[in-house]
Amino acid sequence: MKKLFLLATLFVTTVCNAQVVLWDGTDKEVGSDGGFWDRAEPTVVEENGNTIMKFTLKGNPGGWADEHHNAALPLGDVNLKDLRRMTMRLKMADAHNVLVQLEGKDGAYNAERIAWYDGGDGWQVLVYEFAKGPDSEKVTNDGNNVLAIWPFEKTADGEGKNFYIDDIKFEGTMVNDKGILSYADNSLTGEVKVTGVIGKGSYQCTWDGDWHPEAYDDYALLAQKLAPDATVLDVSEAARWDEDFTTIIAKCPDIQIITQKTLNVNNISTRKAEASEIYTLSGVRVDKANKKGIYVLNGKKIVK
Repeated sequence: MKKLFLLATLFVTTVCNAQVVLWDGTDKEVGSDGGFWDRAEPTVVEENGNTIMKFTLKGNPGGWADEHHNAALPLGDVNLKDLRRMTMRLKMADAHNVLVQLEGKDGAYNAERIAWYDGGDGWQVLVYEFAKGPDSEKVTNDGNNVLAIWPFEKTADGEGKNFYIDDIKFEGTMVNDKGILSYADNSLTGEVKVTGVIGKGSYQCTWDGDWHPEAYDDYALLAQKLAPDATVLDVSEAARWDEDFTTIIAKCPDIQIITQKTLNVNNISTRKAEASEIYTLSGVRVDKANKKGIYVLNGKKIVK
């Protein structure tokens, strides 16, 4: 298989509200049903005060072939909440394709995805998209049995080498603790509060032996789910990158967008429920920032 670089791995690596965290180094125990199976010598270590997993690839002392060339995390009764994008931090010396396999119970599905790691013993966020691909390999919210991670794909390569893993998550845009994919188009009305992550970019992924360039745009997807008469979009508790509210504003021209720092200047209005105070530099209070210039919104200067 041709090895290609990920086009984008700029995912937020901090734990954000409402994501489904499979591993963060603190809430699981090695060797139990709630932690990694005893493959490739799983060891909890610390790095700069952060708890991470260390694995050492080794030959097969018994059991099935290549058993200790992957890390395996049983998932129990985890609910993926209609999130289909998996991310994890990984570090190892070699540049190589890293395969993950999400196994369903009773052979229901055995979805494999591959992403490229740059090597050099540096932490990199790898992105795996499980919403794409044939229906037989699209994962469901429950019925997930185990996540296997193969740093050298499904081979016996890398014997004696170490690799490190942290922050394994299923993430994406969420409303009311459910992934945005679970909502019908034009179904989100009134005041909508978003958690999780909102971003846009592209990456490489595979499910059939060939590379597939994939693009994602959570802002456009959110616009698709919003009703034209939605009044408020609160993204203040969502992690965001490459912000682009263009499609949302085009569909909902009167919507009020609340971010962590300010309101969307093009759609600022006062509301009884929230004391959003907008003033000109001369101290005159206004209902909307209609003209170009500098305004003071809740004590902060805003340029329109």
